[in-house]
Amino acid sequence: MVVEETKTGGGGGKRVSLTKKVGGPVTKKLTIAEEVGKKLKRLEEKPIKEFLDIAMREFDIAVSLQVSELREAFDEALDELRENCNSVEKNIESLLIWKQETCQARVDQALGERDKERKEKLALAKWMMEFTPSALANTNTDEVDFAFIRFALNMAVASDVCPVQKQLDSGAPAFLSSMLTVSNDCVVGPASMALAHLSMHMETKGPIAAAGGIGNCVKLINDNPNAPIVSQCCKTIASIAEWPANKPLMAQKGAVKALVRAVQSVGPDNERIDDDALGSAFCGLCNCAEGNDANRNLIVELGVMKSVEYICENWTDPYVLASASKLICNLAYNNVYTALSCLSAHCDEALNASIKKGGGDKNPEIQEAAMMAFCNLSNNESNQTHVGASGAIKLAITTLEESDDPKVLRAAALACASMSHKSFVNKTRMGDQGAIRALLEVAIGRGMGGDHEEDILDAKASEACCFALATLLLNQLNQQIMKELKAMDVFVQLVEETESMEVLAAGAMVISALVPQPDERKRLLCEGRGIDIEEAGGREVLVRAKQWVYGRKPPPDWLIEAIEVFDITEETALKEQREREDEAEQAIQNDLFLDNRVVSSGTTQNTFRDEFYSHLDLFREAVASINAAHLDMELIDMADKLY
Repeated sequence: MVVEETKTGGGGGKRVSLTKKVGGPVTKKLTIAEEVGKKLKRLEEKPIKEFLDIAMREFDIAVSLQVSELREAFDEALDELRENCNSVEKNIESLLIWKQETCQARVDQALGERDKERKEKLALAKWMMEFTPSALANTNTDEVDFAFIRFALNMAVASDVCPVQKQLDSGAPAFLSSMLTVSNDCVVGPASMALAHLSMHMETKGPIAAAGGIGNCVKLINDNPNAPIVSQCCKTIASIAEWPANKPLMAQKGAVKALVRAVQSVGPDNERIDDDALGSAFCGLCNCAEGNDANRNLIVELGVMKSVEYICENWTDPYVLASASKLICNLAYNNVYTALSCLSAHCDEALNASIKKGGGDKNPEIQEAAMMAFCNLSNNESNQTHVGASGAIKLAITTLEESDDPKVLRAAALACASMSHKSFVNKTRMGDQGAIRALLEVAIGRGMGGDHEEDILDAKASEACCFALATLLLNQLNQQIMKELKAMDVFVQLVEETESMEVLAAGAMVISALVPQPDERKRLLCEGRGIDIEEAGGREVLVRAKQWVYGRKPPPDWLIEAIEVFDITEETALKEQREREDEAEQAIQNDLFLDNRVVSSGTTQNTFRDEFYSHLDLFREAVASINAAHLDMELIDMADKLY
């Protein structure tokens, strides 16, 4: 039973429950003992025995209720404790899992770092061994050597990403050059690669030569038994030889002689000169000869031509064939003696073999270099005849018909122009073999010009084709072929609409070649006939060329003369014919024995029409740019990690 009293507190550890009645005071909930006490107090007058029975009964009830309450309170406490224990258990379990995962992650990270470090060391060791394939290599490496190797690796990677001036300020060229003098090939190999990579920047070519790089590379080319080291040194020589001031040093320091010896020593028994080293040696000789007649003569006098011819006919490596073709191109550049030496060694036939072994269009670099070599070899009439008879004409025409590379097409067109320049025999040969059609197709298809790089390259190819057509069409038989092709109108339209000033200037030469001589023009007018090139709009094109190409400088004589021929009128031609006939009649009356078969027709003897440009304008030199050695991503990542 629960009784509410008007009290606000309690004592003796009694549990109270306060409630609030609406509109009444705050009351407290009485305990079981208090309720039993009140009840027994009301029964005090009962007989003692009855009172005791009632008291015992109430006591049992009170104890039972107390036990029930205690049990309920204990159960609630146990439930709360159980919940707390479960929460603690979960927290501890989560903590243990987190600790286990953290420890496992750290273990995995440590194992990964260990494997990565081991892998890096294996990659570095493998890279080091690539430079020392020879059994004669010195590979004894200590801690200092290993530090130099890592430095060389970092410099090889940093050559493209680190500012060049910073590398120069730090003294990298001198330090790398000095590393080439150590006896350990495991150090020399990476240092030679780093120096080759550094030399690819134009700003470093002079400092490397000044730091003794040429002499140190020459010693390694002559004496080192490892082909990769020889190759990297040849690449360094080839790269720094591009700097004009270094070219005389190449002969003085023995670089030219060392490269020639490397080329001459090729063979199955010479493991120190592999294809990469051989191609790099050709690149070095090519760049030494570029722009330096003294080096050209020296290379030829050292007897390298027989080796070049042998290699071109027996090698299949594209790098070797392209580099050898570029060397022939530079040796023959504007030098009759060296060009004749090349032809005496059958280099023209070797070039034919190089193109065939290179797979034709599969290796445009070989095609371009070989075509430019043919162009430079044809630097006088006897050489032109020799080259034309070797199959070069047919090869150039085939290249024009089949190639799609504008650089190759330009080189082939220049070769055609050079072989036929002032050569009646080769002009006729080319006309018979279809050169006019092939040149016209390239010139018309690629001559519109534009601002994009592809359009510029196409315009250069079209310009070269116009050069070739201009010299070929000085032959009357080739002019007849041009008429039969019925391409005159299309070509004139191209020259009239092109955006390239180079194509406009060269196309004007072609149109001028189709313009007849003044006396021939007068004869046609007297006969009442016109000329095809005039009807196609040739005069307007020549006037456009005069205004746009030569607007700020004097136009060439051939352009002025061609326009003057167009300006000859029928009235002028008939007037001159009557005057000549009167002169002839007067001479006959005066018994002067003259051959009136010419003068009576109103014409005079025509002078031979000269070429529109100098032969030297067609010659080109090649520059053999080296390629950086390939580095695995593991090595690059290693260098980045150290940085």
